[in-house]
Amino acid sequence: MATNDDTAKLVCPCCKATLVVDRATLAVLYVNEQRDKGSGSFDQALQALKEKEKQLGSRFQQAMAEEKQRRALLDKKFKELQKQAAAKPDERPPRPFDFD
Repeated sequence: MATNDDTAKLVCPCCKATLVVDRATLAVLYVNEQRDKGSGSFDQALQALKEKEKQLGSRFQQAMAEEKQRRALLDKKFKELQKQAAAKPDERPPRPFDFD
């Protein structure tokens, strides 16, 4: 077991964790993490979770509505192009190597 002179304690400025390091090998012996005690009660956390769930639900509904609009627009464009193709049945689409 290492004595107190063989180790060094370092405190991380970001997460406030305490690192115990062996001075000879510079190996981390163990870490004591600083736990966040939480600033609110359980009811506040539950309310925040419900609010976040409501926001996610509204975003999902908005995305679904946008997708329906996009699909309807693409369907309309496709039908219009089908009408144009039916009006000119003998005309072939241009091939990429014909442009050279």
